Amino acid sequence: MKIIFRLLFLPAVLLFSSCGSSSSAIEVGQTSLDREELTTWIIERGYNGEAPATLNTEVVAGVVQQFIEFEALVDLLVEHNVVPSQADLEEAESQLVSNGFEPDSPVLKRLTTWQAALNLANQLGPGVESAYETYSHLAGHELCTSHILVSSRSEATDLMGSLADGADFSDLAISFSQDPGSGSQGGNLGCVATGVFVPEFERAVLGALQQLDVVPGETLVGPVQSQFGFHIIRIDEIKVITPPAFLDAGQKALQQLVEFATMTREVSLDSRYGSWDAVIGKVEPPSGPIDN
Repeated sequence: MKIIFRLLFLPAVLLFSSCGSSSSAIEVGQTSLDREELTTWIIERGYNGEAPATLNTEVVAGVVQQFIEFEALVDLLVEHNVVPSQADLEEAESQLVSNGFEPDSPVLKRLTTWQAALNLANQLGPGVESAYETYSHLAGHELCTSHILVSSRSEATDLMGSLADGADFSDLAISFSQDPGSGSQGGNLGCVATGVFVPEFERAVLGALQQLDVVPGETLVGPVQSQFGFHIIRIDEIKVITPPAFLDAGQKALQQLVEFATMTREVSLDSRYGSWDAVIGKVEPPSGPIDN
């Protein structure tokens, strides 16, 4: 099954500036935007170009998250010489225009680059294979975890505070978890292969295994938001396995490249727009509304 990256709903203005600028508001790999550029892009992406007096923090975090994910993936592909030709760019532009983008849209040039790179990635050619083999060790784990699932970030944060104060994880899972299957088992999810859990959960666990000194049965990750709510994840065991070879991984290899990209690209974000959590791979919203 071909992975389709939904570019067509992104009404974003992306203005490019040189990497390493002292005024950069965000840097992802070789891409950099200054504050004015990023604010303009957020307005176009989140508000259809109608600038409000203040920028909603959740809208800002969502727009910045999307920018990081796409730029990180494209940066990883470039590292392995997956670079669109002029013909590839023309084909991608035609795709976007045929799906509703105006030919003179200010978003079209950058989205064309993204779409062309993603079209190449979906072909699973030699460059994509090279990228996968380079980073496949990052997914060389079974995910041995327990979790507590709740409906709000504030509830998850409160429970993490209780755990930090010495509360028993299993007791809290039994009392508060909204996952009826694991909750009654003290949150235990056992050990499963990558690809079983939702991407946000998997990315958080793999990120922790890469970046933290994990103590099995003690290391907590969260809150991690998914379509099901907010997870507090405990890593119960470090179980290293041999990841599938590229030819055996199939389309799953490309999905994992998305995870590898945000785990391995350098990301810098001005606190005005939130903070980047490299472990879970998410932008935490800024502390308050941003005056425009």
